[in-house]
Amino acid sequence: MHSFGTPHPTTGQRLALEWARLRTRPSALDQATQWGLTDGPVTNLEEVLAAVGYETLRTHDAELRLLRLVVLAGDDELAARVVVQRLLPGLLAVVSRRRRGGYGDTAFDELLATLWISIRTYNTDRNPMCLAAALISDADYRAFRSAKRRRSADERPVDFGDATHAAEHTPCASDELDELLNDALEAGVPQCDIDLLRQLVDAPRAIDLAHQLNVTPRTIRNRRDRITDRLREVALAA
Repeated sequence: MHSFGTPHPTTGQRLALEWARLRTRPSALDQATQWGLTDGPVTNLEEVLAAVGYETLRTHDAELRLLRLVVLAGDDELAARVVVQRLLPGLLAVVSRRRRGGYGDTAFDELLATLWISIRTYNTDRNPMCLAAALISDADYRAFRSAKRRRSADERPVDFGDATHAAEHTPCASDELDELLNDALEAGVPQCDIDLLRQLVDAPRAIDLAHQLNVTPRTIRNRRDRITDRLREVALAA
């Protein structure tokens, strides 16, 4: 098992090659079978991925199996590696947003490293039924927002009359949205609602997201309006 803590220019390719070797390795299959997440012996780790909701419709049973896998991941590196594979689509979506926000080509490496830590240390009592989104949000916070907050706390007051001070980088809209959504999460807005808003950003039409989530467009609009009202409260209180 390779370490995920060292940034590498071809990390994505390395992950793909590693998974291709790992998914049919006999020792890995025996170990995965002992987890009891599938019906019968595991013949390919892709079966475990499907069982925990990878590229399938989200179900309560899949959420429970993912929860079980994350619990195992605290002491089991193979379980943690499978969780990484399960979360890759969401991880890549965050990387895309961060790159648009100016974080550059290292965004994937930084987020992957913090995701590994989040998976191995995550308190599963938090949002147990929105676990994938919660893990990715936790990794995103560790990789990008916590460091920014530490830097902000260390900054000296700026003398606006001194023209030698460099102007701060103006945050882009995606960064501001990330800040607001993370503040909302800390203020008690459920992770599922945060996840829905992020999906609405990527798929703005309610009818498209409703089809994806197998609910009615009216349900999406009602949830969107309720969450938006809560976000206004968070913004006014900030």
